[in-house]
This record gives sequence, C-alpha cells and structure tokens, in this order.
Amino acid sequence: MGHVSIFSGAFGSGKTEIALNYALERARQTKYNEVLLADLDTANPYFVARDARGLLGPEGDAVKVIAPVRELAQADVPNLPREIIGLLRTDNDMVLDLAGDKFGALVLGYISKYIRARTHYNMYMVINPYRPFSSNLNEVMELKRLLERAGRIEFNGIISNPNLVEETTLELIKEGHRRVVGFAKELEIPVTYLAVEDKYYQVLYPEYGNDLKSIKLFLRPDWIRGLEEGMKDGEGQG
Repeated sequence: MGHVSIFSGAFGSGKTEIALNYALERARQTKYNEVLLADLDTANPYFVARDARGLLGPEGDAVKVIAPVRELAQADVPNLPREIIGLLRTDNDMVLDLAGDKFGALVLGYISKYIRARTHYNMYMVINPYRPFSSNLNEVMELKRLLERAGRIEFNGIISNPNLVEETTLELIKEGHRRVVGFAKELEIPVTYLAVEDKYYQVLYPEYGNDLKSIKLFLRPDWIRGLEEGMKDGEGQG
C-alpha cells in the first residue's frame, strides 16, 4: 500500500505549513493521481490545512484536502473527517496533519492500527523552539511520550522550524536550529531537515547544504499579508 506521512507538533510549531509543503512535494513524486492531505488537527480552529484549499495554486490540483464536514470544521472537540478510516485502508499516498496535544493523541490512538497495517509510514515531530510547549527539552519529551504512547508509533524524524514569523532573522534561525539539534540528540531522533522560507535558503545553504529545505507559507494571518502588500505598494510609489 501507499505511503503515510504524519506531521505533528505543538501549537505554533508550523506543522501545518510543513505538511502542506510536503504534500505538494510528494505530489510531484507519487505514482498515484493525487496525494491526500488529511486535516486531523480537529481541536484547533486556526492555521489548519483546510484553510489552504484555495491557496495552493495550480500545483495544488494534485493535492486533495480531506477535512471534517463544514458544519463541524471549527468545533472545539475532536471531529474526524468521516472518510478517514476508509482512506487509510485504501491504496493511496497520504499526509496527515495531526495536533501535538491530548486531542492529537486521542485521534492517533483511534486510527493508529490502520496506519500500522500499512507497509510504509513515517511520523515527524515539527519543532519551533520559540513557541510555547516546545521551548525546552522537557516539553518536547512530553509531546513525544504522549503521541507515541497513544498511537504505538514512534517518531522517526524531527523537522527543525525555528522562526518568529516576521521577526525572524538569520541568527534566530541558526540559534533555534542549534537548540532543536540538541533536543534531537537527547531524544535520539534524527533531524530530517531544517525548514526555512525561500528568502533565507540561498544565504544558509553554504552552511547547511542538503539539510536545508525551502518552504512556502500558505497560512499567514490576513494582517501580515496586508502589511506585506502595503510595503510593496510603498516601494512601488517610491
């Protein structure tokens, strides 16, 4: 059966952005007609994969977002897409966006036997050390224990995603990545890659090489988009 890739992380880790970018990348490689991106972050109404349905552009045509029914999409209790079990039992290529909290653990515990029944699956922990619940080793360890115990699936990769959105700097990325590497060493889980926006990629590549991956941000808040557009208009008028 096809591959399942699970991305989980604490609130603010950027796991949804990472999952979206991975799904687009996977869509260029898969033998299937499309990649299924399942939004399982059912307790968080902000920055979720279902919000990106119309933002992925032409290349997003090969990514199908699976999400809860519209009436319950913003519910404060876990609500799974009704077709998720059937899809997990079907031959396809899936990406799962999973909350890194008690709700995520509940969801993973419910679907884990279907994931483990497939031949190929990976679970990645996305870490932004500048966000709550993943700023120190104890918090990261607790997330690891919570998810692995619930799903009987071990994390086998860490995605380093150090940023403070518009306040991000090169030094902040470097220092944050050093912290994530330290967490990974203690957890005995390899760092799969360091994720950065494209504007930082060329500058950081000589230092990090193929450990670096450029990502596009799809879920920026409206006020940030407005600020950026205003800055561009100002530059044009200048």
